[in-house]
Amino acid sequence: MKKTAILLAALAAGAGLNAQDVKSSYSVTTDFTYASEYIFRGVEIANNSFQPSIEVSVGDAYVGLWSNTPVVRDRAGSETNEIDLYGGYKYKLNEALSFEAVGTYYWYPEAGGGATKHSEEVGLGATYVYQGISSSLYYYYDFRLETDTIQASVGYSVPLEAIGSSVDFSVFAGTADGREWAPDSGAKVMETYNYYGFDVSVPYKLNDKAAVTAGVHYAANDGLPAGVPDSNLWFTLGLSVGF
Repeated sequence: MKKTAILLAALAAGAGLNAQDVKSSYSVTTDFTYASEYIFRGVEIANNSFQPSIEVSVGDAYVGLWSNTPVVRDRAGSETNEIDLYGGYKYKLNEALSFEAVGTYYWYPEAGGGATKHSEEVGLGATYVYQGISSSLYYYYDFRLETDTIQASVGYSVPLEAIGSSVDFSVFAGTADGREWAPDSGAKVMETYNYYGFDVSVPYKLNDKAAVTAGVHYAANDGLPAGVPDSNLWFTLGLSVGF
């Protein structure tokens, strides 16, 4: 998932912020990540990219802005900027079970020639933690693309006490069913495919407000047209700062 490394880095930086001021429920996290590829739900969107973001949280609610800017554009002009505005709310039922509702607006300011200019998506999910293993199940619906997506993931973190860090592992699998895959093209395009992969990230805390996260990621898909890469291996390196 495109936000996995960002969220892991944000958690690392946010932990230092909360420890510094436990009485405050307000926090801001900025993130500056380089990704050798931009993969979204198993599909390659762009190659070398810069992915800055900012998120503001108040209690269990949050809003944020995430963007992807290709470092080098392809000759066909298909690798363009993306800006995502999102917000959500997390509800913790008990120590093990929590729920989350999220909404995202995807905007592609340079889109042209029938490429999708924007779309809107909502999602609902649940996360259950048992003996350090985190299991999640999410459902998303994109209104413009008329796409249903279901994604499951399992994660585990191994402490690296010697350097005050950890190795965070996660595996994921999902399926997407789109009935209006290209709403601005003038043609009815339907796509259904499955995807799966893994993420391995190591966050390293620089100080109480900043952390660096390095990650290796893999994703594969099946059911997409010929010409779409069916597997990708990429890495990320990001700096997260909370204040």
